[in-house]
Amino acid sequence: MLRPLHQCGIYMWAAFALTTVWSACGMRILKPQAGPITGAPHGLQRGLEASHNRGLKASHNIHLPFDRPGQSNTSGDARKPQLFFLFLVYVKINNEAVWDRFFASAVRGVDYQALVHCKSEASCRANIRSMHRFEIIPSVETQYCYNLVSGTNALLAAALARTGQGTPHDKYIIVSDSTLPVQPFASMHRHFTANDGSDFCIFPRNEWAEITEQFHDGTIRMTAGVKHHQWVVLSREHAAKAVRKIGTHQDLMQRFQLNMGMKNTGCLDEFWYFTVLYGSLNLTGRPSTFHLGNFNGGPLKTMLHETQGRCDTFVHWVPRASGHNNNLTQLSKVLIADPGTEMTTATEKRPASISRMSQAALLEMRKSPFFFVRKVNDDCDFSGCESLAEAFDSLVFSATPRPLAGLATNWRGEGKWLDNKNNPVAIWGAEGSISLAGIAPSMRAKGSYCRSRITVVFVNGYRAKATLTVNGQQLIWHNGVIWKKTTGKSA
Repeated sequence: MLRPLHQCGIYMWAAFALTTVWSACGMRILKPQAGPITGAPHGLQRGLEASHNRGLKASHNIHLPFDRPGQSNTSGDARKPQLFFLFLVYVKINNEAVWDRFFASAVRGVDYQALVHCKSEASCRANIRSMHRFEIIPSVETQYCYNLVSGTNALLAAALARTGQGTPHDKYIIVSDSTLPVQPFASMHRHFTANDGSDFCIFPRNEWAEITEQFHDGTIRMTAGVKHHQWVVLSREHAAKAVRKIGTHQDLMQRFQLNMGMKNTGCLDEFWYFTVLYGSLNLTGRPSTFHLGNFNGGPLKTMLHETQGRCDTFVHWVPRASGHNNNLTQLSKVLIADPGTEMTTATEKRPASISRMSQAALLEMRKSPFFFVRKVNDDCDFSGCESLAEAFDSLVFSATPRPLAGLATNWRGEGKWLDNKNNPVAIWGAEGSISLAGIAPSMRAKGSYCRSRITVVFVNGYRAKATLTVNGQQLIWHNGVIWKKTTGKSA
């Protein structure tokens, strides 16, 4: 047990039990305890309107039928490993129809189980339609950033309780309500059950939390809390260990002084699982690598300013949080450039969200090393005439991608146009995606088409719809503005 000797800027330690307080200098000290609508572009103007864990007991009160580390499991090893999809949601699962198509080729209770923890259990029971695929567990108290760990631990405990002896290659996959799978179930099952390690997507080194500690004997230690994406994939052994650690390390945000105006930022669920499984890292002496047991994608390097480990879920962050040249940034560049994909700009506090995907985007996601993508808005659109679920079924979940027949030809209205100011505009349309470029920078847009109708978003965020006439010579916008076709195809 330890006791601190108060000093601003570093921690000083001696023997006693600890409790956390804050000094007047802001130092962590331990003491003994007993969006507005945007206007239409120039060539389209005509008045267009545009907590704490109360639901789970301390770990020593939880009794689950899973193996302790080191115990043999002869009978369990003969069973087929399962994937446990653990959904942490608010009131529903976004784009549930896509998940329906994903699970259609698998057998619940044999290949997988899907458990859901809801912020509002009553709302989930009203919103989730496929109750033959998803099981809603009793909700525990959670709080964004400060205690989402309670919800994920409740999911882990419930999953372990349903497996009996289980197998060492069972995997526990934590997903959000805005996550979608981008690989076929069989490929995903084969990949995850091939080893008994865990997958952590580690943030670049500059995102880790770092503190200086000084012990009573004068020894100074640099300690780092490793920051990771909260959507981890845990092995059976690690899931069981995490459940046994419920109630511990709840003070990580205080210990590492997160979000207190200094360099260290983040939430409890971005540090907790790595800490309970591997501990904080001692950086004294500047060690370059850490070899961690059952850590897929290792070793962990202390001076690498890129993502590390194994990132199974794609998400688009700012460079500070995603690095500059890795699988995340490479797929981000493709999606940003794709005319049929609509993705918001990532900010310092929030990753980008996706509201439309194209055939090209889905094919890129499938051939990428990722197994999931987030954040996908509910009722996300597909660039074409098909629904998003139909597109996923053909392009992502089939044994080999089946291109959609309706996207085989270019858009009928592709070519050169004159807007209502008599300025030239070029339109390209292929595979359900469409691009529009006028002379003025504001007259650039991208979007989708379905037969004679197009939907685009201009660079300033303005949304517009138009219909191509039967003879293909006029484009009538939803505010009554008419563009006229000129002779010749666009270059």
